[in-house]
Amino acid sequence: MGNAATISVVIPSYNRVQELQELLSSVLSQEVYPDEVLICEDNSPDKINIQNMVDSFRSEYENNKIKLTFIINELNLGYDKNLRKCIESASCEWALIMGNDDLLLPNAISEVKGYIAKNPQINFISRTFLRFNHDVYNPIGLSSLSDKDSIYKWGASEPKMIFRTAGFVGGLIVNVPFARSLHTEEFDGSLYYQIYLAASAFIGAGIGYISRPIIGGRADNPPMFGQAADDKEVHVPGSYTARGRAAMWRGVLTIAKSVGAAYNVDLYTPLKHELTTRQSFHIFEMNAGQSIKVNKELKQELSALGLMSHPVPLMFYFLNCTLKSNARFIYKAIRKVMQ
Repeated sequence: MGNAATISVVIPSYNRVQELQELLSSVLSQEVYPDEVLICEDNSPDKINIQNMVDSFRSEYENNKIKLTFIINELNLGYDKNLRKCIESASCEWALIMGNDDLLLPNAISEVKGYIAKNPQINFISRTFLRFNHDVYNPIGLSSLSDKDSIYKWGASEPKMIFRTAGFVGGLIVNVPFARSLHTEEFDGSLYYQIYLAASAFIGAGIGYISRPIIGGRADNPPMFGQAADDKEVHVPGSYTARGRAAMWRGVLTIAKSVGAAYNVDLYTPLKHELTTRQSFHIFEMNAGQSIKVNKELKQELSALGLMSHPVPLMFYFLNCTLKSNARFIYKAIRKVMQ
C-alpha cells in the first residue's frame, strides 16, 4: 500500500475527556491504522485532564506508527475556526473528521483508503454511520443515503444532497490541499463550515459517499456551542435553542447563496426547500416534549427565515403542541421509515 492515501484523523475537541478517550481507543481497533491523529483542544476548562489522557496513549500510538498531535488553542476559537484549524493543520493528504464523542468502527480507515483509491478525483467524502447512545455495537439507528458507493455532483444529483451528506460532521473526509485552497472566515459562527466545503465539492468533482457504516455518532450528548465570541451571542451551551437553531439554518442559506454565486448556480432555492421540508423533521423532533411557548419561539424564528411556508413544518409544529411528549413516539416511527 505504498501509494495509498495518507490519512489524519482530526478531532476538534472541547471537554468530554471520557468520550475522547473512547475515541482514541477506537483508533487502536482499526484494521488499518491512520497515519496521524490530530486533536485541537479549544481551551476548555478540562484541557489539562484531556492533555494527560492523550499523553497516556502516546506509547501505544508510537508503537503502531501513528503520529499523535495534540494542540491546545490559546483562545477559545469556536466550532468553525477550530474545525478549519484541525483540517488545515493535518500533516496528511486527507483529514477524517471526528466529533470528540464519536467512535471509529474497525473498518473505517480501510474503507476510506479503498474509496479514495477507486475515486482519486474526489475531494470530499461522506459516509453511512450508526447512531448510538452508550454502546456503538447496540445502535439505535443507521443513517444511510445509499446502499452502494456513490458520487453526488452538480448536474447529476440534486443540491439537497449537500446537506444530507454533510449536515453531520462525524466521519466526513476532506482532501487537505482542497480545504486549504478554500480557506475563509466568512461563515464562522454558522457551525456549518463543513457545508461550505461540501457545497464547493458538489459543484466540482462531486461529494463521494461510502455506503458501509464507518463511524458511530453519539446521539445523547448535549452540544458544547456557545463558548466562543463567534457563537456565544446566539447559542447556549448544553442545548439547542430556537434562536441558535435558526442561526444555524441561516448559516446554511448564507453558504448556499455565496457558493452558488461564486459558481453561477442556484444552490439557495433547493437547499431552502430541503430545510423547510425534510430537515424540519429533525428540528421539531428535538423540540418534542418542550412547552408550547418554546415550540412557538421555534416557529417564529423559522418563519423569519421563510422556513415555515410549507405543510410539513406546520404539521410537526402542531404535532408538538398537541401531543407534547407523546409526539416522540410519532417521530420514532417516522425515523424508522426514513432510515
